[in-house]
Amino acid sequence: MMMVETELRPSPIHGIGVFLLQPVTRGALIWRFDPRIDRVYGADEIADLPEPLQRFIRTYSTLHADLGLWVLCGDNGRHFNHSDTPNTISSGIAFGTDHAAVDLAAGDELTSDYRTICDSFRGVDAVF
Repeated sequence: MMMVETELRPSPIHGIGVFLLQPVTRGALIWRFDPRIDRVYGADEIADLPEPLQRFIRTYSTLHADLGLWVLCGDNGRHFNHSDTPNTISSGIAFGTDHAAVDLAAGDELTSDYRTICDSFRGVDAVF
């Protein structure tokens, strides 16, 4: 769940990105897993979905391979784009938190290092 005000816009990095509507100071909480909005899927549940929805989940979810679970952010959080030098720091795969790595201005695009949040980006086999 996003903990700061954001909006979606075209991104110079890729497709759509998530942009801040407010300044955020270094260390501030930006996102955290919240089961009231973020959806968790198991492999069996995904296998029962139509193929277009399976593709959507593979694209916008993060895989926690050890648990065999995919986490889909229910808000703008699923639109963080990847950066090798992200402006957020993630505390873990799928169920962690994201904090500002630096002071951020309103209008900045939020970025994450996908290798720290999703096993499928690191080449760990998907569960389905």
